[in-house]
Amino acid sequence: MTLYRKYQYSTDKQFVADLIAGNERATEFLLYGRFRSLLVYNAQKAAKTHLTPGTSSDPADLIHELYIYLQNDHWAKLRKYDPSLPFEKWLSVVSYRFFKDHTLSMLDAQRQTSVSRLADSEVERIYSQGETHLSSLMMDLRDALNRLDSERDRNILQSLLVDDEEPTAVAARFGITIDNLYNIKRRALAKLIRELEIKRK
Repeated sequence: MTLYRKYQYSTDKQFVADLIAGNERATEFLLYGRFRSLLVYNAQKAAKTHLTPGTSSDPADLIHELYIYLQNDHWAKLRKYDPSLPFEKWLSVVSYRFFKDHTLSMLDAQRQTSVSRLADSEVERIYSQGETHLSSLMMDLRDALNRLDSERDRNILQSLLVDDEEPTAVAARFGITIDNLYNIKRRALAKLIRELEIKRK
């Protein structure tokens, strides 16, 4: 059974113009027609590469998020499409980058939620044990930060976790993008957790 109505176009440029104009058949063709298998493949590849074993991500949800992303700011990303390139090749590159970044963002959000829950329970335990234990915990955190090999990692974690600075301000200060900042933070947090675990042993 066909999930999309018949749609024909003569050039990739026309297809992109139809998408921007809100042509429903062009939209259905993008999401359910010729490019569906490409999008599903890239979504699954990004999830398999960047998610931890045992976790999963629904390709349909990722494709829906990609469509919203393409629509943002009056199709700003799609308007940058160069008609001299095959649209399928352009879509392959753009979709995989989006799926990868979106998957990493979801993974980071899940980790932050886990850390927040752990932090809440830890705070309750700390208050029950008094200020001496809080001081000891802060010393452990500072020691673990100081043992990180990268000065940039130390400074970024210090800014985000200890000083509670806005990510946009931190990214601007270090001359990197928000995506790069979150990638650095994710890797540095993994190193920090290992250092804290070594300290507790």
